[in-house]
Amino acid sequence: MTDFEILWGDVLSVVKSSTNEAIFQSFFSVVHPLLYKDNKFIIKVDSPLVADWIKQKYFSVIEKSLSKSLKTNVQLVIQCEGIQENILAPITKISKKKKKIHVTNLNSNFLFNNFIVGNSNQMAHAASYASGQNPGHAYNPLFIYGGVGLGKTHLMQAIGHAVIAKNKDLNVLYISSEKFLNQYIDALQTKSISKFREYYRSNVDILLVDDIQFLSKKERTQEEFFHTFNALHNEGKQIVMTSDKSPHELKGIESRLVNRFEWGMVVDIQSPDFETRVAIIHKKLEQYGQKFDEDICFYLANKVRNDVRKIEGAIIKLLGYASIQNEPVNLEMAKECLKDYVSSHTVTLDLIQKSVGEFFDLRITDLKSSRRPKSISYPRQLAMYLCRNMTNSSLTEIAQSFGGKDHTTVLYACRKIESQKSEDEIIRQQLLTLEKNIIGSVKMM
Repeated sequence: MTDFEILWGDVLSVVKSSTNEAIFQSFFSVVHPLLYKDNKFIIKVDSPLVADWIKQKYFSVIEKSLSKSLKTNVQLVIQCEGIQENILAPITKISKKKKKIHVTNLNSNFLFNNFIVGNSNQMAHAASYASGQNPGHAYNPLFIYGGVGLGKTHLMQAIGHAVIAKNKDLNVLYISSEKFLNQYIDALQTKSISKFREYYRSNVDILLVDDIQFLSKKERTQEEFFHTFNALHNEGKQIVMTSDKSPHELKGIESRLVNRFEWGMVVDIQSPDFETRVAIIHKKLEQYGQKFDEDICFYLANKVRNDVRKIEGAIIKLLGYASIQNEPVNLEMAKECLKDYVSSHTVTLDLIQKSVGEFFDLRITDLKSSRRPKSISYPRQLAMYLCRNMTNSSLTEIAQSFGGKDHTTVLYACRKIESQKSEDEIIRQQLLTLEKNIIGSVKMM
């Protein structure tokens, strides 16, 4: 091993100590050191998303580690095919004066600094942050999809706030696809379609469209949005869309529009894991100037699993109940107040194993066996990963449920799936489908 490789290994050790294993494996497995010359340390990455993530999260850590090891000030340079050395380049200035669009429809609470990042949303957060720093260049269009109440709108509006903070001359428009449809219909009825087109195609720099799936089977509106999309994209203006499904899952949307949705970056947001839910609860309480004991936070995180909005609703209801009772919040009060709010049914290890077995046409005994053909080992690893992220069970408890295996087997499976899902769309889709099936089964209980 060369001194250069040893130096990079030392840097990675420092980085690894400042993050978790899943994130480390997801991002730094595709980083390659290239050259050290003239106090510049050059690394190469295979993905613009990884480049942006390192730039925003680990740039200073790496530079300080290199400078300390080499005992001189070292400049880190990130190379990635298709982008310049300065990844987060300044926003392009507009060349002509335009009518300022009112931007107060952005929710002032939807900012990057109060968005909780976890394994379920880290890729979406990184892509959104990059788009906010370098609109029209980083990922254009950006398509964010996932279930209800998981933070899609929060990230979308955070992009708008970030853009305005950097350049108040840029016009940001946040709109639901339903409102776009209604405006288009009104323009047709009042014969003002030219004004409608001028408004969107000439005055907007950043277009944020929520719930794009609402345009399904609206052929004429899709036609108009298609041309609006092309006009904005051709001028390098940022387009961000959200949906409850990935582009290729959308029904009733023209193929040429689906194709454009996939031009840039497509990222999903999944249900937050237990640790992320606890962090969200702490953040929401901080915003309200309140604090709960950990047992109450754990209770909420374990009962309200798949919707951040419901988590916030549960907190508001509990705080209101405590105020009426004029008593401090305790666990017994939480259970009483929220007994009709949260489901009495939770995801179990058995339910996950049953769902994965049905999905892959396997017996549960196969998943619990020691057999290792890929047709069994891969579904088993997916099941272990889901057990870790959808339940509060320990690694040992999960391992025992899979035929008495060692907890290190579960840990390996979780790390492997976490790493692979960031690169493989099929795995992401299988996980999303399995989660929906599992949650659907719980609701039917």
